[in-house]
Amino acid sequence: MADLFRITTQFLHVFSGILWIGGGFYTLLVQLPALLAAPPAARGPVTAQLAPRQIFYILRVAELTIVTGLLNLFATGRAQQLTDPLGSRWSIVLGLGILLAIGLYALVRATVVPWTLRMLTLGPKAAAGDAAAAAEAGQIIERIKTIGRVQIVLGVLIILAMVTARLS
Repeated sequence: MADLFRITTQFLHVFSGILWIGGGFYTLLVQLPALLAAPPAARGPVTAQLAPRQIFYILRVAELTIVTGLLNLFATGRAQQLTDPLGSRWSIVLGLGILLAIGLYALVRATVVPWTLRMLTLGPKAAAGDAAAAAEAGQIIERIKTIGRVQIVLGVLIILAMVTARLS
């Protein structure tokens, strides 16, 4: 039974991590450029349908990744090794990966979520010709792109930390 729990948590952790970091790559490299290439009047209806779903998806897979990662520590019997965070290469890189993952989750929740929700109110105004709304929307889009790039860099560092820990 313990092996089944360990295998299940490891699978869910890796799978949800792929969905989380992969979702960020897809959003920044495919979805956002496609939306921005569309005329503003066409963007609004699509964004209004897409944004709430995407926020829900990204937050849930991030939460699942973090929770299953913590469960995995206990399933593998290695949780006690984190009591000495500088005691081994494994505990250093795993601790760093955990901090990066929680930090990335907090960053997205604190920035991208409210900015995206603000875009949903600005979009119709900008499409109707409100210059101030259009200017603010442009600034928010640039901020979201910047955070997206940060997310990709942090995602790569998290993956590097997890691979390094796995090989330690």
